[in-house]
Amino acid sequence: MSILTQRQEIILFSIVDDFLKVMMPISSKHLIEKYRLDISSATVRNEMVRLEADGFLTKPHTSAGRIPSRKALRFYIDMLNKQIGESEDQLNFNIIPEAGGDMDRNEMSRSLADMISNTTQYLTQVSLSEEDETVKGLFLTPITTNTLLLIIVLESGTIRKIPVEMDGNVTVPELEKLGNEMNVHSYGQPVSSLPSIIHAIRVRRQLGTLKSSIINAVVDGIGEPQQVVGHSGFNHLIHQISTDISTLQLLYDDMESDQLNDIIDLNTIDGVDVYFSDELNRDYDSISVIATNFNVNGMDGNLMIIGPEIMGYKEVIRLMYSIRNQEIRRSDRSDRE
Repeated sequence: MSILTQRQEIILFSIVDDFLKVMMPISSKHLIEKYRLDISSATVRNEMVRLEADGFLTKPHTSAGRIPSRKALRFYIDMLNKQIGESEDQLNFNIIPEAGGDMDRNEMSRSLADMISNTTQYLTQVSLSEEDETVKGLFLTPITTNTLLLIIVLESGTIRKIPVEMDGNVTVPELEKLGNEMNVHSYGQPVSSLPSIIHAIRVRRQLGTLKSSIINAVVDGIGEPQQVVGHSGFNHLIHQISTDISTLQLLYDDMESDQLNDIIDLNTIDGVDVYFSDELNRDYDSISVIATNFNVNGMDGNLMIIGPEIMGYKEVIRLMYSIRNQEIRRSDRSDRE
């Protein structure tokens, strides 16, 4: 991997930054005039030649300027992440008030997607995880000699009924005692903690198999937290990559079937990450995806902004850091107050 000097980093960053604004090759004369560089035009040209030799720049045969390669774009994005992520001067883009009120998760995800897409002019997806609801009651009810029903009452009023196989030798008093203990220990606890709560309850050896069956049934019954997804701005992408019909069709199909989260590993996102088309888990062309995880009103969320491979990275990354950090900043203000 090439190690750049500080001067080369400044020149390369400036070239990419200007190219993304004008979408035209950048010349040494343009750099010196715009940034008032205290070096000669010949020095800038020599540095650009070295950057080209190292694979950061390419030179169209009809132009005296250079355009950035994929390698240069990755360098630029890494620099942006470092600069913006470490800066305290974050973009003032507040989603908290607009996303509050009486909105349910579906409405909130769609509202946030609309707001962000209207700001960025890119296709936007917002995913919000369902809240880990609180248990308000848990009961065991025998149905047959070999089957019982585990009834979980949640704070929202939702009632989950999960069938459990059992040994016919278990008596009704034993079931009542086990059910009472489970109810007492689980009351007011998150539903996701039920398996560990039930596991900690002590029972006589003959009931060990039943307890294991209940735990397995709970794990299968509550499953992983579901996500609600909102999309907005597909029309922007239609105009931006209008000639790539196959990618547009594939993206639309994945969006409609809520499979866009499968194109990257959401668990590996660190800060704000940018993925080019060949780095995605689908056969897309012509696009890049900028993604981050965030929290809004106590819910975990994921934000994806999808645009052409060459897009306004600086503005989008600043926006995403603002969204990612604002819950933390709000908490900090509350602590100080």
